[in-house]
Amino acid sequence: TAYVAADPVDAVGDILGKPQTGDVKVALSSDYLKHGDVFKISVTSTTAGHLILYDVAKDGKATQIFPNESAKKITPLTAGVPLTIPDDYYGFDFEAEGPSENVLVAIVVADDVDLTKVAPSDYGLTKELDARTTIAEIADTLKQTWTRDTENRSVNWSLGVLKYAVY
Repeated sequence: TAYVAADPVDAVGDILGKPQTGDVKVALSSDYLKHGDVFKISVTSTTAGHLILYDVAKDGKATQIFPNESAKKITPLTAGVPLTIPDDYYGFDFEAEGPSENVLVAIVVADDVDLTKVAPSDYGLTKELDARTTIAEIADTLKQTWTRDTENRSVNWSLGVLKYAVY
């Protein structure tokens, strides 16, 4: 049995069972957010892949930021090229709600793993998810053996997290 922190914001890394390596960077357009501030999120990865991005709150609720129903195209991340959410095509902005302490969890999967069961695009932005259950389901999906190469191996994926607060 693995140790899992009681606080959902601190538990993310424990549940996924993978440390951050610096391959995935998550940033906010502002280092200091007050309630009502408009902000953007950017994700940059050293490897190309499919992005899953969650916002996890202290109360254990998660919101799937990407993929989502508002993105006009769900395309894989290009290595070294930041993806900004929301972009100009969304037609809305993110507004900070607080006070709160949250963590953004970015998972970039380089292999062509079917994630539609654990992270469908219609979950995005409006559906409240249980953070522990949702992240555990993704971790289980990513722990499968990759059999499409000459040698079986684990799925190639990376993790980036960013804790932030709204004042």
